[in-house]
Amino acid sequence: MTRKTGETDALRKALRRADTSLLLSAVTLFQASAMLLLTLRTQPIDIQSLLLAFAMPAVTLLCVKGLSKFWKIDRVVLTLVLFLCSVSVVTLTAISRASVTPLTQALYIAAGLVGLVAGILFIRLLRHWNRWKILFMVLSVGFIALPLAIGETKFGAKNWITVVPDLVTIQPSEFVKISLMVVLAACLSERQSRAMMVLSILFGAALCGVLLLERDLGALLLYFLTTVILFFLATSNGWLSLAGLGAGAAGAVGAYFLFDLVKERVSIWRNPWADAADSGYQLIQSLIAIGSGGLLGMGLGLGMPRMIPLYHSDFVFAAICEQFGMVFALCLLAVYALIILRGISIAMSCRDGFHALLAFGIVTILGLQTLLIVGGNIRLIPLTGVTLPFIASGGSSMVSCLTGVGMLLGISSLNADRDEDDVRRASWQEGECG
Repeated sequence: MTRKTGETDALRKALRRADTSLLLSAVTLFQASAMLLLTLRTQPIDIQSLLLAFAMPAVTLLCVKGLSKFWKIDRVVLTLVLFLCSVSVVTLTAISRASVTPLTQALYIAAGLVGLVAGILFIRLLRHWNRWKILFMVLSVGFIALPLAIGETKFGAKNWITVVPDLVTIQPSEFVKISLMVVLAACLSERQSRAMMVLSILFGAALCGVLLLERDLGALLLYFLTTVILFFLATSNGWLSLAGLGAGAAGAVGAYFLFDLVKERVSIWRNPWADAADSGYQLIQSLIAIGSGGLLGMGLGLGMPRMIPLYHSDFVFAAICEQFGMVFALCLLAVYALIILRGISIAMSCRDGFHALLAFGIVTILGLQTLLIVGGNIRLIPLTGVTLPFIASGGSSMVSCLTGVGMLLGISSLNADRDEDDVRRASWQEGECG
């Protein structure tokens, strides 16, 4: 009797969601104060920044409190992700050359929040995953290959599709990331089926092959590493996983000799000062910006972040370091680490292999993206061209990342529902014993 009562109390404690009131207050205070500060930096005052100073905290409170009333989601993950989104708007407002840039980013975030809700519903409502995985494979390969037929080339990669000329473009590889995780999780969760494991590997290889043709090498690296990591987590087969990494390493060496773009990026990484006025310019400016920011930064709107090419996308982390300082940048990385740790906790609490692998896949992609882009900005690794999740300017990445977070939140809500069922069952058993 005592043992069962103790188990029931432990389950009830596990169901108590973290009190996020203090965290939520801190995030909304940051949003309001930062945007109000940017409102007063010009004369007359910046009306757009003033509106965002009220809109951002309101949307944050509505999302966290509203969604948690419908589903028992992980409010810590949602609050931290919304904080990163607000850092994006604040940074772009402070450093962008045109006021349309932060407004566009805010609209991208709004579209991403719709995707977040769709991700929750997708997880909670869609059943029988195995019926859909072949369809997902076919559609994914077809969609990611569209740029080869009707796409345009940007920064050496033919991976963009123009939907509305001079207004709306999309990057299919960003959206297919979601399908990659779903298909891999569906196939690899069938541990007894070698055919499904082979199919998952072939699917990942097909997507990587298309990305190679498009010269989208950053996305190719992301897809490849995600496939290998999920395969290892599902099978615990270290030898095959190492063989996959070895094949990937051999492919990277081959790409160095086959593609001038790869050779140039490695050369820039090794010694950007060899061509400081041309190919090494953006990396050198990134390092100068990080160094000039110091520990506490130069302040919002100060410094010269616009000296960095692609300061709003590929090098937004360097711009943040200059504006906010190294201390804030390290705290930002800690936020990413907390999201990943919470995601791993959600994955380990799952009752079925599919949801566990999908949750691991989501945090794997977020972690790899963060590592690749931050490592490139600080010259730890060669530049890859991926974006910093939730912060870099761009609609495709924002919508896909927030949709993935929505799926993670949907999985957390399913875990909470099952924990509640366990509590009710344990309480009923206690009553029977009594």
